[in-house]
Amino acid sequence: MSNLSRSRKAVILLAVILLIGIALALALRKSVTVNVDGQSQNVTTYAFTVGNLLHRLDIPLSPLDELSPAQDAWLKNGDLITLVRAIPVQVLADGQMRSLYSANRTPVSLFTTAGVSVLPGDQVLSNGQVIDPAQPFPENIESLSLQIIRLVGYSLTENGKTTDLTSTAQTLGSALWAAGYAIFDTDQLNPPAFTPLTPDLSATLKPSTQVTIHAQDISVTTRTAAVTVGEVLGEAGFSIQGLDYSIPPAEAPIPSDGEMRLVRVTEEVQVEQSPLAFETEYQPDPDLEIDNQSILQTGEYGLSAQRVRVRYEDGEEVSRQVESQWVARQPQPRIIGYGTSVVMHSSVVDGVTIQYWRALNMYAVSYHPAGVGGTTASGLPLKKGVAAVDRSIIPFYTQMYVPGYGEALAADIGGGVVGRMIDLGYSDDDYVPWHQWVTVYFLWPPPDNIVWTIP
Repeated sequence: MSNLSRSRKAVILLAVILLIGIALALALRKSVTVNVDGQSQNVTTYAFTVGNLLHRLDIPLSPLDELSPAQDAWLKNGDLITLVRAIPVQVLADGQMRSLYSANRTPVSLFTTAGVSVLPGDQVLSNGQVIDPAQPFPENIESLSLQIIRLVGYSLTENGKTTDLTSTAQTLGSALWAAGYAIFDTDQLNPPAFTPLTPDLSATLKPSTQVTIHAQDISVTTRTAAVTVGEVLGEAGFSIQGLDYSIPPAEAPIPSDGEMRLVRVTEEVQVEQSPLAFETEYQPDPDLEIDNQSILQTGEYGLSAQRVRVRYEDGEEVSRQVESQWVARQPQPRIIGYGTSVVMHSSVVDGVTIQYWRALNMYAVSYHPAGVGGTTASGLPLKKGVAAVDRSIIPFYTQMYVPGYGEALAADIGGGVVGRMIDLGYSDDDYVPWHQWVTVYFLWPPPDNIVWTIP
């Protein structure tokens, strides 16, 4: 064979070998999708198995990781490789902490792995948040903390009635609040609200009562577990002092409507003074002429005093009581002197000179037998010269002279003749009507029974 023929055969062989290599390379080249903890990437590779691919991608594996397909599975074009890494998981249940690694992201499966059961009514938390234990977590989380809060049964006795309750709350107070019990600071809860809730806990509750206290200008609404009105007032800082009283009384139970009133009572003692009127006394004055007066003593008011206890309720006066009375200063009487000196005077009246010892201004009225009868009280017949007078100031048979009438003798009385009045008598034949004031002269000599003062 010639050299040329051998060369041509060698070139052809090389070409065939190259074509076979290219064909093999194309046959071994694959495009796959790799998903690690939920993060996907497309990869072109010549790796034969899943494990070769992960090694070439520098993706480490843990025995607890979940890989699909398995490491020794042959790669095919278009394969999906899924890797879920195992993460640290902490489970707190029944007061015990359990730690594990797992690629599982569903809480209920993790509890099973940890050997913990979830009972009906139990509450599952993750990082303090309530979760559904059947709902898986995302694959890309790096750790997981789970907690089971057990449903606890307990009882509450209120007003003698016991109720069985359940709760997943941590404390008694939180459990009661979740059960619809509004607990106030003034309620009597035993044990206290901060007590941890444990199985079969027995609690008693004495609810407080809402009350309103009215005191003077303010009203205070509060709650109390007290029994009596006085205890309520004391708790609220409205202590009963001195004469204070409450409605209802302090020893009474709290009223059903919760309304009560505190009345603040004060008393003060006052000394009241009032003037005492003085009296007027009359004394004879022999140095003073009759029908004249002089003040011998002016008179002075006295002073009476009384001790009065005044009671105030809520600042308003409600009563006054006189406790004692006395005369602080006696009044001094006014003393008037009346004249008892009788002096004879002379005067010309109606052209006649008369001597008299008294002259009075009197209201004169005339009368005659046709109106009143013909006989006077003294027995004398009624005619001119007989006069009716008030015998309390003018004695019978007093001689008088009336200007325009003449002499008159006091010898009769009349129902309307009072004080400074005089009825001048006439007979029916010589009757003259009188209705006027006139000066009446009392003629000398004076009688023995003189009336010294005439109103």
